[in-house]
Amino acid sequence: MEKYQKDRYNAAAVTLSKKLTRRNFLPVICQNLAEAKEKALTWIEPDKTVSFGGSITVEAMGIIPALYARGQTMIDREQTKTPAERYQVMRQALTADYFLTSINGISEDGELVNVDSVGNRVAALTFGPDKVFAFVSMKKVYGDLETTLAMVRRQTAPLNAWRLNLQQTPCIKKGTCADCLQPECICNTIAITRRSMAKDRIVIFLILEDTGL
Repeated sequence: MEKYQKDRYNAAAVTLSKKLTRRNFLPVICQNLAEAKEKALTWIEPDKTVSFGGSITVEAMGIIPALYARGQTMIDREQTKTPAERYQVMRQALTADYFLTSINGISEDGELVNVDSVGNRVAALTFGPDKVFAFVSMKKVYGDLETTLAMVRRQTAPLNAWRLNLQQTPCIKKGTCADCLQPECICNTIAITRRSMAKDRIVIFLILEDTGL
């Protein structure tokens, strides 16, 4: 079954790549996380700055420790000690040469859908860093834009609420999005990136295995 799933993912990725290219994204098909990590490390210039958003996929790749190990200059909010310092580093991340992130969902027509609590991740995707590397499993390609947005809000957002232990959200209490206005709301910003203004600025690593939420 796993082989057939990967075959399906590959066929879908080839089709999706053409639509992403039409939207000025640069698609890269990778068999697994290891291949995505290897390619990204090869393309990231050693003398450039790198930052990243919160992502299970990026964490699972092990790319952040690898970048530290080779002496990369990192803009890392996890190295801060106070909320104020953390916020400043998150703003500084918009000046990085490279920003590493994941995508919550992609429509079959190549539109990127993300929900964000603080907004730093979608801000970096939209504007700031010279290059954005977005790593996404093909399991996050959901259908048309309406379906993709619904899946991200009803499935991905609640899972991230559990991951971040946001106990006061309906996501945790009911297991699904309730369009809440709670202080811990994880869906403060809902962003649809339908095209990249700068050609090939956003590199989409399409990973042919299940990873992330």
